[in-house]
Parts: sequence; C-alpha cells; structure tokens
Amino acid sequence: MSLIQKVGEEVFLHRAREITVSQPLFSWLGASIVSVSEGYCEMELPLREEFINDRNTLQGTVLFALLEAATFVASRTLVKDKAEMDFHQEMKLNFIKAVRKVNQTIKANGRALHRGRSTAVVEGEVYDEAGDLVAKALGTIAILRP
Repeated sequence: MSLIQKVGEEVFLHRAREITVSQPLFSWLGASIVSVSEGYCEMELPLREEFINDRNTLQGTVLFALLEAATFVASRTLVKDKAEMDFHQEMKLNFIKAVRKVNQTIKANGRALHRGRSTAVVEGEVYDEAGDLVAKALGTIAILRP
C-alpha cells in the first residue's frame, strides 16, 4: 500500500503543501500544489517580472524548478516505506515554447511512470494559460532504503 493510500489524498496534499511553502525557494517563487493523486501532482506558478531574462522570456531555471517539484511529489505519492530517502538523480528538460507573457499562471503536471526498488522514472509538462505546451521533462529519481 502506498503512502497516499495510507493517509488519503487530502492529508497527503496538506502535508505536501506545508513542505513546499517551508522551502525558501518555493516560498519565494510562489509555486503551489493544486492537486495530488496516486502517481500524479499538479502545481501552478503565477509569473513575475523577476522570472524574465534579458531576452524577454521566462528563465529556464524557473521551469526546471517547477518540474522538479511536480515530478518529485508525484513519485513520493507511491512511497511504501517512510524511511526511504529519494532525490532527483537526473532530469532532461526540453524547452518547447518561449513564455513571454508575465501576467499569467503556468501549470506543471508531474507523473510517476514507474517506482521500483532503487529508482523511479518520472515525466512532466508545463503549460501556459492558453494551454500550450511550454516544456517537457523526463527524469530519474534515486531511492535509498535503510
């Protein structure tokens, strides 16, 4: 039985939101978790001028941070042993479309495709307010067991 099945989606969502806002980077970014379910996480981020680079586009690091969080939380929903430690081992990110409009909220979806004994495979996408695909990620999460 996975952690999200044990505690329920609402409790898991509440705990995940608490952890996210307690981390200085996500607190500063303003990213928030919208929903979670088994193997899935949706996050959103209202964009600000500080996120725009000298080419008048959204910084790629903002997209990376959002996708890292969404895919990590999606993987954590499948944890079976609370003593497991896990972290992103690698993540590949494809930038599909430049984001130039600041006054919008972008959304990230993270999915756990597989969670095994020592690794998890995750994927995610970011969409702008018009519903256009902005970025696509594929990653591996390392899992350490006690």
